[in-house]
Amino acid sequence: MAENLTIARPYAQAVFEIAQKDKTFDKWSVSLQALSCAVSSEQLLTMIKNAATRDEAAKILIGVAGDLLDDKAQNFVRVLGENDRFEVLPEICQEFIRLRDDYLKVKAVEIVSARPLAKEDEKAIVAKLEQKYQATVSLTRTIDPSIMGGVIIRVGDEVIDGSVKTNLGRLSSTLK
Repeated sequence: MAENLTIARPYAQAVFEIAQKDKTFDKWSVSLQALSCAVSSEQLLTMIKNAATRDEAAKILIGVAGDLLDDKAQNFVRVLGENDRFEVLPEICQEFIRLRDDYLKVKAVEIVSARPLAKEDEKAIVAKLEQKYQATVSLTRTIDPSIMGGVIIRVGDEVIDGSVKTNLGRLSSTLK
């Protein structure tokens, strides 16, 4: 996995530079997500690997992605085919999104709660996070009744755990 990310970085950087120059971040995001999703299918990946030529393999993947790929994205798929790098497309997509979000000052945030949060509570959390990180927050909400109450906030590798379940666990270990 780490090796795939090492291989993926230069490709993601190249796509990022094209998207930055052309101001086509959204288009590239959709294209890379479609390609990443396509190669996650074992059947399709097997069909691509068994293609007679690398060009034929690229044509298969381009055909699957269809209208989601413009000319530049199709050329990108051909380059990946020439270098036999289709299996790193998920990592390329992931790295591109990271580069894009850093450039646009967007932080992906996941809020896990036991039940849906009130809109004003959610807005308050988002406002605090935007202030803390000096970035726009892209929010994902997850409901997990097992945390009992409170919230868990994930921002990249950082986790802010204010769940009742965790606090009860800490209290229990302190009392032992």
